[in-house]
Amino acid sequence: MSIKDTIHSAGKNLHTIMITAREKDGSVETREAEPYSYRMTAGTEKFFCYDIQKDGIRNLLVSNILSVEETNSSFEPRWPVEV
Repeated sequence: MSIKDTIHSAGKNLHTIMITAREKDGSVETREAEPYSYRMTAGTEKFFCYDIQKDGIRNLLVSNILSVEETNSSFEPRWPVEV
């Protein structure tokens, strides 16, 4: 299953994801997040999610996402889930 397929499945099931991505500073971080949407910004596709540990919305370049795993943890959407 591709990264986007996994995100789509989690969004459809209202499950959180464990997402590992390269950060702007080059470090790699794994976080549990609620998946919400994709947006194109200046020709770059971004993925928007709610980082549970940091208690806030985050956006990641789709090209920087290394892996995604759907969890069994449910969430109540804060915004429409569009993934």
